[in-house]
Amino acid sequence: MVDVTCRELFEAAQEYQIRELCFWICVDMIANAMGRCEIKTFQGNEEIFEKEYYMWNYSPNINQNSTMFMHKLIAQLYQDNEALIVNALPVDGRETLVVADDWEDPEEWPSRQNEYRGIVVDNYQYQYPIYENNVIHLKLNHKNMRPVVNGLYQSYFRLVQAAIKNYEWDQGQHWKVHVSQMARGDEGWAQNFQAMIEAQVKPFLNSNGAILPEFDGYEYEKASGTSGAKDTRDIKNLIEDIFDFTARAFLIPAVLVNGKVEGTADANTRFLTNCIDPICDQLQEEATRKRYGYDGWHRGDFIRVDSSSIIHFDLFENAANVEKLVGSGAYTINDVRRAANQATINEPWADEHYMTLNISTMGQATRPLTQEGGEVE
Repeated sequence: MVDVTCRELFEAAQEYQIRELCFWICVDMIANAMGRCEIKTFQGNEEIFEKEYYMWNYSPNINQNSTMFMHKLIAQLYQDNEALIVNALPVDGRETLVVADDWEDPEEWPSRQNEYRGIVVDNYQYQYPIYENNVIHLKLNHKNMRPVVNGLYQSYFRLVQAAIKNYEWDQGQHWKVHVSQMARGDEGWAQNFQAMIEAQVKPFLNSNGAILPEFDGYEYEKASGTSGAKDTRDIKNLIEDIFDFTARAFLIPAVLVNGKVEGTADANTRFLTNCIDPICDQLQEEATRKRYGYDGWHRGDFIRVDSSSIIHFDLFENAANVEKLVGSGAYTINDVRRAANQATINEPWADEHYMTLNISTMGQATRPLTQEGGEVE
């Protein structure tokens, strides 16, 4: 048993609060981005909008919408370095999915399915084991990074504590009292001096306005605040350093976490490439192989997690780009409208591909000249 003082408990609580603040800000940033992704479902290499699409994008289960579901999934993934999605009871003949809160570590075998026992979702515990092919198991990193980050927190927070103590000392009331030899010679001086401090000096220091009597033989001198005006910028900078290395551990550009505006366009690209896209890739791969298998995939049945809608799309700023996307034949009008989070047009022509006349092959461009007998230079 180790004795812990109240001060040590208070300092540990401060360190824990900063650690949790940094951690959950990064988790929420990733969860918000993933919540904006559209999970597309394909059958025979054609995009379809049936029960599977509704389940992933609107109602994974009876108690959660897709955004709530994704937030819990990402929180579990980063908190425990892995997450488990299992089936719940069907609703109106539709499959449902839930994120497990806890489960026993399975025995891992290279040539047979893992077996998951003790799966807990909210307050319900599954009474039967579930095999690997019936769960969607996501793993963030090969090695869990959170203990490493927690070690960095503990080391770095000592610097924050030192900065806080320095600020408190410099801004606090610390005084020295010079007492003459004659005053110190009085009988019972120590007791009388302590009583005077409690009765007169402390109320003076704690009051917004007060008068301190100064007796012969006593001379007061302020011992703190001698280095000029101070602010909390040093403490803030140290805490921002904690945010920065936390963001690095999450592969998030630090500029997106500390709230600065400069360089966010490039930072958003790196955020999507290094942080979001790998999660999307793993989710669509795991969902496709578990829910469709090889035979389904071979028929063209699969799931794709589309992260293109994460960044806000301004129609007016991108009007020229929209024209090029449609006019080049790369995308249909409804493809662009869905990417812009707009309602699709229920007309056949909105799903057709168009190409402007000035986009053509060299043979098509020169054919009219050769037919008229002209020369092409």
